[in-house]
Amino acid sequence: MQEIIVTQNNLPTNIDDLAKFALIGREKLVAVRAEIRAIDKVGLAQEVREQKLREAQDISEAVLDAEVRIGELMAKVPKATPNNNPYHEKDTADVLVKTKADVIRDAGFTPKQVQRFQTLAAHPEIVAQAKAEARENDDIVSRSLVLSMVKAQKKATDIEQAKASIAEQQRESGKTLLYVGDGIGRTLKHKCDLLLTDPPYSTDVADIDAFVDSWLYKALEGVKDTGFAYVFIGAYPDEMRAYLSAKTPPHMKLEQVLVWTYKNTLGQNPKDRYKQNWQACLFYRGEHAPALDCPLTNEQWAVQEINAPDGRQGDRYHAWQKPMEIAERFIRHSTKPGAVVFDPFACTGTFLLAAAKLGRKGIGFEIDPENAQIAFDRGCRRGVEG
Repeated sequence: MQEIIVTQNNLPTNIDDLAKFALIGREKLVAVRAEIRAIDKVGLAQEVREQKLREAQDISEAVLDAEVRIGELMAKVPKATPNNNPYHEKDTADVLVKTKADVIRDAGFTPKQVQRFQTLAAHPEIVAQAKAEARENDDIVSRSLVLSMVKAQKKATDIEQAKASIAEQQRESGKTLLYVGDGIGRTLKHKCDLLLTDPPYSTDVADIDAFVDSWLYKALEGVKDTGFAYVFIGAYPDEMRAYLSAKTPPHMKLEQVLVWTYKNTLGQNPKDRYKQNWQACLFYRGEHAPALDCPLTNEQWAVQEINAPDGRQGDRYHAWQKPMEIAERFIRHSTKPGAVVFDPFACTGTFLLAAAKLGRKGIGFEIDPENAQIAFDRGCRRGVEG
């Protein structure tokens, strides 16, 4: 068997023999690796080590090729026969045919091992690349190395696809409608897909408990049971208590308290407390809401670290303005193009504009005419109530 192991062109042709081939090859590889470690320890001649390294490389590549071939053959084995009856089907020679479960059991594999073999077989270009890189680096190729390269490639592909999807959404053209008027107690004629809003903080209202009661339940009630809501609030104890203890409609659940943090704000450092560089965002989901569409892992942290809008760069229109990036993230994560995004406290229109930029329809109210005018100047369309 040793001669077969070191000669990659002599692979067996059936799964059972390939399994034995790979097993003996792995055992032989363990022995050769041990010899290489012993050579390194006692300091034998370099040419001896190089000879053993080449032997280990030959064996490891042969074993890998055997596992690839197992994966190829396994992909052709039927998963199940009629009525799940083992050996039920027959081939043209009237020979009983094994199912995939039978083959896996008889070869001594686990389903997870077979899945890995089939992954190897599905990526011959990565197997070849791993072999070449191992040789070039005087290393020994392994199944785990190839699988890690496959995983890295898939991750890179997923990221590129996610970025392409984001770019495609940004090429879509949505609409905005901003009504000048009080948003408290407002809902839309038809329920919205997403409530995304940034209401006045406790520093701007006389009674935070009464203020929360005046609008939150009604606004959440206006969200579909398949929808979501993100409500930004100040990181003040009384304000957080008021919102966290507020009643919500039966179809909407407060799922998490998210955090938006930023490190680019200026101002004096307080002497009796810590400098506050974060705000909370209450994340609600409807009882039938789907999974979040968040393919970029670095966007799915509960803590979103994004710089606040900077007036020195001309993109800050209000003291509590949220960054366009965080608005776009939440809209992409929770809606599809064409969805309706509602903001009863639209201020200068950031959330509505973010919705339109991504091909959604942003509808909102703003009670302050000056803020509303800024939103109109930024591109929001004026809504007329009828």
